[in-house]
Amino acid sequence: MKTNKDDLELHKAFEIILSIENFSDYISDIAELIYKNELSSESLNDILKEYKINRIQDINEELLDLIIVYINFVLKDHSISFNEKTNIGQLKKYFKIKEGDFYKKKYNEIEEILHRQFERLYADNFINGDEDTHINHLQDIFDLSYDQFDEFKAKEVRRALNEGANISDLSTAKYPKAFKIIENETNRIVSPKNKKFDSDQR
Repeated sequence: MKTNKDDLELHKAFEIILSIENFSDYISDIAELIYKNELSSESLNDILKEYKINRIQDINEELLDLIIVYINFVLKDHSISFNEKTNIGQLKKYFKIKEGDFYKKKYNEIEEILHRQFERLYADNFINGDEDTHINHLQDIFDLSYDQFDEFKAKEVRRALNEGANISDLSTAKYPKAFKIIENETNRIVSPKNKKFDSDQR
């Protein structure tokens, strides 16, 4: 796997991952390749042949799990560096992860990860520049469309709006679908500038 020779992040990450996670034998061998910086198409094919696995797609969900373990490790400090994002992209390329795989096959897992991130990011009802970049990285690493990503953000965005936040400060382009329903139930409406008025004041 081609990484910066001076960057030991992936090596250190998988040293820890291998020490605490229990994988199947072939996934452990693949993780070992990553740890040793020896992951390549050839070395990966050797493992598939050794375990009589016809195609890498046959172990797609286990490889998604392996990447999710790494992503959870990366997000311990609530940030994704350029090298970490690049490494995730390289793993997806080697493992032939397609757009939609995370969403279709690991929905609950990514929902849990994103919920933890969004709770922290939206705690002050405002997204600054660095936080917006982090949010974009989260969308990219899971290969989510805008609509899919907004689906995961909806709960925290809706809460922030109900507390008076301006939608332009929340790194989203539209109101959550359920937001208007909630406002109707409380007899309130939302102006284009997100100002709230009681219905009896209209």
